[in-house]
Amino acid sequence: MVAVSRAANSVKGHMQEFEEDYYDILGVEETATPQEIKKAYLKLAKQLHPDRYPNDPERRAVAQSEFARVTRAHDVVSDEERRAEYDAVRILKRKKEQESMEATLRQQTLVDSDTNVMDSLAAMKAIRTSTNLDQVSTDETINVKWANKHLARAEDLLRRKRYQEAETAMKEAVRLCPKEPKYHNKLAEIYLARGWNTLAMTEVQTALRADPRDGEARALEMKVKAAIKDVESKRGSGKKSLLQQLKDILSKKL
Repeated sequence: MVAVSRAANSVKGHMQEFEEDYYDILGVEETATPQEIKKAYLKLAKQLHPDRYPNDPERRAVAQSEFARVTRAHDVVSDEERRAEYDAVRILKRKKEQESMEATLRQQTLVDSDTNVMDSLAAMKAIRTSTNLDQVSTDETINVKWANKHLARAEDLLRRKRYQEAETAMKEAVRLCPKEPKYHNKLAEIYLARGWNTLAMTEVQTALRADPRDGEARALEMKVKAAIKDVESKRGSGKKSLLQQLKDILSKKL
C-alpha cells in the first residue's frame, strides 16, 4: 500500500507538462467528434463570455480568465493537427507514468526482501532520491523545450495580430514553466495589445514576484500604467464633453 501511494505521488508529479485535461474542461469525451466539440464550446462560451459583466470589472476579469481557459481547450482539440499532437503527448505521458509506477513497485519489492531492515530503508531512500532528481531534471528540460516552442509561436501570432491564438500559446508556456518571468511578460504584452490592462498588470506583477530585478517586467509595468492612465483620462474627457453639451443645450433653450 505504501509503495502504491508513493507511486501515485510520482505520477502526479509527471503531469506537469499538460496539467489540464482539455476534454474535461469542455465536458466531452476523448473520442468526441468535431461537431460535439464545437457544440460544447459554444455553450460554455455563451455562459462565460466577459460581456455579460460590463459594469463589474472584477467579475469581468474572472470571466475573461475562464473564457480564455475554455477557448484554449477548444483551440487545441478543434484543430486536427494540434489535437493529434496533444493526444500523442497524453499517451506518451500515461506510458511513462505506468512504467514509473511499475519500477517503483519493483524497487519496493526488492527492498522488502532484504534481511537487513536498516540497509533496506537506506537503499530505498537512495533509490527514491536518485529517481526523483533524475525525473525532475528530465521534466524541467521537456517543459522548457515546449514552453519555448509556444513562446516562438505566440510571438509570430502577436505580430500578425492573432491575439486569441497568441494568448492560448502563452497560457501553455506559463502552465509549463510558471516561475519563468519571460513567459508572463509575453502574456502581459498580448493582454496589453488587446486592451486588457488589468490582466496585463497581473502578469507583470507575477513576473516581478519571480524576479524583482527583471528589466523587461519593469518596462512593461510602465507601459501598462500609462495605458491605464490614458483610458482613465479619456473617460474623464468624455464625461466633461457630455456635460458641456448639456450646458450648451440648456443655454440655447434659455
